[in-house]
Amino acid sequence: MKDKILVIGGAGYLGAVLVENLLRRGYSVRILDSFIYGKKAVEKYTGDKRVEVINGDIRNIETVNNSMEGIGSVALLAAVVGDPASKARPEQTVETNYLAAQVVASSAKRSGVKKFIYASTCSVYGVGSEMLDEQAPLNPVSLYAKTKISSEESIMSIAGGDFSPVIMRMSTLYGFSPRMRFDLVVNTMTMTAFTGGRITVFGGNQWRPLLSLEDAADAYIKVLESKMQMNGGKIYNVGSEEQNYIITDVAKLVAEGIKKASGKDIPINIEGDSTDARDYRVTFKKIQAELGFTVRSTIPNSAAEIWSKLESREIDDPKRKIYYNHYFDASEELIG
Repeated sequence: MKDKILVIGGAGYLGAVLVENLLRRGYSVRILDSFIYGKKAVEKYTGDKRVEVINGDIRNIETVNNSMEGIGSVALLAAVVGDPASKARPEQTVETNYLAAQVVASSAKRSGVKKFIYASTCSVYGVGSEMLDEQAPLNPVSLYAKTKISSEESIMSIAGGDFSPVIMRMSTLYGFSPRMRFDLVVNTMTMTAFTGGRITVFGGNQWRPLLSLEDAADAYIKVLESKMQMNGGKIYNVGSEEQNYIITDVAKLVAEGIKKASGKDIPINIEGDSTDARDYRVTFKKIQAELGFTVRSTIPNSAAEIWSKLESREIDDPKRKIYYNHYFDASEELIG
């Protein structure tokens, strides 16, 4: 039998897709989530014996320790994610992203967990003119990135023996999820094109690495299914060189996908400067060479899928607070 996987944050944007993919590959899954963005993503698992759902907060040590029982591997995705969300709740950001991450990693080590995968971010690089690999200097420009760096360091500090954590520095994600977000660049552009008939870009010359949800989930599974000595105690940038884009090119690719889905030509407006200080390109040669990781999804295809979900009203009102991390509000889940 395959290990039972604990996905902490399994009802979240990436977590919901990772859980689906793990189940397709024959794993059983335990989800630990505080459901601050609602339970919609896990409702379909009611009565599914392959899935156990725990409603709990990783800031509670007892909850964390109990969640580790009988677990072979852990994926820690739960966090206050993104710069706006971190600005809105700075204390919760430090508690969740840093202090609680320490507790989770320590609990996993004590429990004999075989593989511990931590979701970090390429935002730790902040600003850089060169192609940045895992050894590049870190230059965080937000509280979110700073807490991720602190967590990386604290988790790696307890590595040793049979505990070999893996740090995944994720590119900016895009694509449809059962727990949808419209505060990520590709998703935002697709949504504003649908609701306002245009895409607006601020600045546009800043670089960013992009990655689809499906490819991101595949990267986690690559780590889970690889030999421990291959990746234990390592840091991986997760993405692909070909999906390092300047933001104006992202807008063009989104417009291409929308035209594919609807036949509509969406205008792109370039306005002023961006308030986002991040500007960096990343190399992903390490994960490609060591794990054979490659990307399959594209921005146009994902934009087309999101547009179709909006057009079919599967996503009924993309401006609801539940689709934006910085609102921390699941109260709208029962509406509609």
